[in-house]
Amino acid sequence: EEWSAANSGRVTKGAVYAFKSRAMLYAERWQSAKDAADAVFALNKYALTDSYASAWKGGNSESILEYNYLVSGPNHTFDKDYATYGEIENQGGSGTPTQEIVESYEKKDGTKVNWSAWHVTGGTTTRPPYEDIEPRFAATVIYNGSTWMKKTMENCVDGTNGKYLGYRDDTYTKGRTVTGYYLRKYRDEAHTDLVTYLSTQTWVEIRLAEVYLNRAEANYRLSNSGGALSDINAIRTRPGVGLPALSGLSGDALFAAIRQERKIELAYEGHLYWDMRRWKLAGTEYNNYRVHGMKISKDAAGYLYEYVDCDLQDRKFLVKTYVFPIPYSELANNSAIEQYDEWK
Repeated sequence: EEWSAANSGRVTKGAVYAFKSRAMLYAERWQSAKDAADAVFALNKYALTDSYASAWKGGNSESILEYNYLVSGPNHTFDKDYATYGEIENQGGSGTPTQEIVESYEKKDGTKVNWSAWHVTGGTTTRPPYEDIEPRFAATVIYNGSTWMKKTMENCVDGTNGKYLGYRDDTYTKGRTVTGYYLRKYRDEAHTDLVTYLSTQTWVEIRLAEVYLNRAEANYRLSNSGGALSDINAIRTRPGVGLPALSGLSGDALFAAIRQERKIELAYEGHLYWDMRRWKLAGTEYNNYRVHGMKISKDAAGYLYEYVDCDLQDRKFLVKTYVFPIPYSELANNSAIEQYDEWK
């Protein structure tokens, strides 16, 4: 269950059960997924953090398995890759949140923002209600007007702290954002010398919030709506989030709530794409699909916000790509196997 200090960081019983809860969802073995999640909670060793912004930083009650880094190595380049404009010359902005993820967040009272006013041709000078959105948004996204490294961000055309770049207007982003947003999650705000030092932020591979959500989905599949709602509400109502509890949901509405919580709670933790694959939803929702951003320009009234296409062509997710093809080298090496039907 727990290693000595000298062996801290090695895989524990809790990590094994947590991983099993994830694996059994992929295998569609719902009872096994629930049982594995139950085993994690039965250990009484983990608890949700009160601060969502701390949940993925490791070294806390929520972390079940994490990878740690050192300045001397191993280390990584996350801060350099995702830096905002002005932090490091000609680098950064390699991945920026889309308008679609921004619009997925609920308001603090649990209702949805009506974004239609910002989808109009020609844009609007009305500022989006960023400050009305629930806390997980500000902990995940650097938006125009937010504070980052003690600077008020200007994620706009000709901005100083942050700068907008039209998609494909240059070969590299060089610290500019093509969506009007930057990623805050995983960034180390105290890491200011990106030239001399690489990044050492912990990567939390699995944390208790995911186990709650794994069990919620397993309960839903086992027709235990009450259990599923209880697990979702544990995530939504904790002090660091403070959203109202959900009630009375079942069927498609309950599954939609599970999808919503996994998308928001685990944003940028490497789950959404694989969830959409295993749910067999990527072939419809990610096919003939585009993502968007907010082009922000300085205006006499403050700022002009324009909803813009950040793909310029439709994305494709063909149904056959639910199955990965066997590489030709493997087929040539083993005459006893044949290619999957989808790829023949």
